[in-house]
Amino acid sequence: MLLRSCAAAITFMTLNLSASISKKRKKYTSDKFGNYDFGLDEIKEQRAFRLHQESIVIDMVQQGIGGYRVFEEPHLKDLQNSNKDYMSLGAIYSEDILGRKNVMRERWKDAGITVGCVGDILPYVLLAENLSWLSIATSSADIYQAQKSNGHTVLEYHQPTGGLPRDISVLEKAYLKGRRIQGITYNLSDFVGSGCTERVDHGLTFYGVEVVKKCNELGMIVDLSHTGPLTTYDTCKISKFPVIANHTGSKEVYNHQRNKSDKELRAITDTGGIIGVYAVPFFLTDNPKANISHMLNHIDYIVNLVGWEHVGIGTDWVNTGTKDYIESIFGLEAQASIGFRPEHNINTRQNLIGFDDARDFPNITRGLVARGYTDDEIKGIIGGNFLRVFQEICG
Repeated sequence: MLLRSCAAAITFMTLNLSASISKKRKKYTSDKFGNYDFGLDEIKEQRAFRLHQESIVIDMVQQGIGGYRVFEEPHLKDLQNSNKDYMSLGAIYSEDILGRKNVMRERWKDAGITVGCVGDILPYVLLAENLSWLSIATSSADIYQAQKSNGHTVLEYHQPTGGLPRDISVLEKAYLKGRRIQGITYNLSDFVGSGCTERVDHGLTFYGVEVVKKCNELGMIVDLSHTGPLTTYDTCKISKFPVIANHTGSKEVYNHQRNKSDKELRAITDTGGIIGVYAVPFFLTDNPKANISHMLNHIDYIVNLVGWEHVGIGTDWVNTGTKDYIESIFGLEAQASIGFRPEHNINTRQNLIGFDDARDFPNITRGLVARGYTDDEIKGIIGGNFLRVFQEICG
């Protein structure tokens, strides 16, 4: 009887302690996002929260601050009914411009992201003119200013899905309009070089050499995320400045054409550049229930291979839109047109468990804490490493 009473008392105390820890943890994570269960205790949760708040957090490839979950929010129903293009990024930002609701700013704050590198700067130029909290970054000073003012900034990154035109002046024009990161190929061969899913890998063309040199001259970062191996090696040899692969993974961890071999990863980081690891589930693993731990596995491997100073984050997923909408615009035909084939296993309805949209970015910081990284390593990986390269090349 006495033993049973003691056992009951211990159980009661344990339940109360668990409830107490759970309540405290809610100070550091949201009920809706950024709350993937890494088994962190309160001290580690507090540390992760502090690191995320203190750091300049940079998503090296961002498809929008909110994914499909944004369109499940009740206040967007009227927008959906009145605007056929409601799925677009510009449309959801219009909530703030037209209604002065600061809805999007709250999403940025939830994500804790200082800088989002985006694929098309024009909508953001129009938005930044109307939103006091959003700016366009063309130098590191702009990024530091955004952090100082508790604001947010975007940085233009271009992926040439149709290939760069054979006119070197397009780079100068793009630079003057604000572009600071240039992917030199997409998946297929073009005037510049060979992409990562092309049948034959032929390296840089003579024009491709001109492109790399022009980017160096302008102060534009060269991105090799989609280049084939020979094009990667050629670029690393020719570039006078660090190059990056801002959204990729390790081919050793998961053998996929969108991932880079050890030799490619070393070539990039030997220039002083960095590797951004993405949150694209079907490029990280063949597990249909891919979760954020699979992303962390790629980070761990690359850190062990080339050093934490050369690793960053470029989530590249999920897209801003309902799952039905994304599926409708990026089906097999659209995928094939830019060099993806059925064996690449693209599933537009799949998200990485623990990263449903940018508001889950704190999960990456929490995951790094769970994996035992130091404060300096975490600050570097979630933004500082990219900022170092950006400042060296773009000022």
